[in-house]
Amino acid sequence: MSIFSESRAYKAVAGDAAQGRLSHAYLLVCPDGRNLRGFLKELAVLVLGADARAESLILREMYSDCLVLPEGGAKFTVLDSKRVTEESYLKPVEGDKKVFVLDGVQDMNASAQNKLLKVLEEPPANVHFLLGSLNEFAVLPTVRSRAKRLDLFGFPEKEIERHIRAEFPHRTDASEIAALSGGSLGRAEALAQGGPLGEAAEEAALFAKNLSLASAVTGARRYADKEKAAAFLPLLSFIYRDIFMLKAGRSDLLLSGGNREILAAAAACYSEAALVNALEKIAATERGLKFNANLSASLETLFVGILEGR
Repeated sequence: MSIFSESRAYKAVAGDAAQGRLSHAYLLVCPDGRNLRGFLKELAVLVLGADARAESLILREMYSDCLVLPEGGAKFTVLDSKRVTEESYLKPVEGDKKVFVLDGVQDMNASAQNKLLKVLEEPPANVHFLLGSLNEFAVLPTVRSRAKRLDLFGFPEKEIERHIRAEFPHRTDASEIAALSGGSLGRAEALAQGGPLGEAAEEAALFAKNLSLASAVTGARRYADKEKAAAFLPLLSFIYRDIFMLKAGRSDLLLSGGNREILAAAAACYSEAALVNALEKIAATERGLKFNANLSASLETLFVGILEGR
């Protein structure tokens, strides 16, 4: 059983399915860009009542009655909206329902979203739409009003710890990773895929303490790989959070595992406003990681932006 199947969002759809009152459209709001698409596909399995064979095909995006858009790594376009509308009127091939999984709604422009309004308002019988967005604000009110909203902002620490122990059995620091995750499964997985947490935390703390124009450039090159960036940025965010806590006199709330002396030295280099600025910029960079075509430039902009805010 997946960690997502224990969430309120999943159980809400499961309840609707059990009572025969599935909504024609659901909007899953979840800031975990690493896993959002996977969560939507799990919902598709549920809505379709898929057997083991169909489930395997759905998860691989190869099932004839479940269209997953946009293509991996792309952005949803007006042409995708047109395709969804046209294919929604075609009869299912294998079962009695069709499901359209629309990932990354937060990146759809207004034209693409507006193109979906009619089919979302008056969908053909037995057609269901599963929309996923990292936030609600980028979704047009007219689209939001046509879908049943599901929120998933994080998981309990203990559930994340169990997930990490199961998926990354070589990690002996699952509890520490879960504590650092802030409830984000994607962040926990990125940390678990990295090196030893203590060493990585110390490396991130030193980076924050010694940040300069030169290290901004070299750091951008060093982490200009999506997997490395996905592991480093969450940890860097926690380092800056801990520096902020030290600045505020709350050393009892430190979470990152970074060296206390290094964190204290870093705290002397930043104002509280600069630390808030750093956390906001890191979060924005994390959100755009999936679609970043020039990661090195984006990281350099991030690091220089943090430096300029000091």
